[in-house]
Amino acid sequence: METEMQRGAIRDERRAYAKALMARYPDLPIDQLDDLVRRFRKEASALDVGLISMDDEVSQQYALLKRDELDRFAMPDIVFMLLFWSAMCAIIAGIGYLGS
Repeated sequence: METEMQRGAIRDERRAYAKALMARYPDLPIDQLDDLVRRFRKEASALDVGLISMDDEVSQQYALLKRDELDRFAMPDIVFMLLFWSAMCAIIAGIGYLGS
């Protein structure tokens, strides 16, 4: 029971930290911006994202962060898409070659 309370306190603390950073967006130093983006992409639960995005104090900053940073394709995403489509084209070409 105590560990659940500790986890909840840690989650609340992390959410408060993200909200404090969000309140200063876009005037964040690069290291804090990277920390905020990593937090939203990798660590934050759907509940955390929802609570922060619906908070009236930081909703406009969240919308800006989402537009500027979170909705962009990262390089690994682009590489994955290129590899996927290359594989699909190779399979389709192989089927066409075998069918003729």
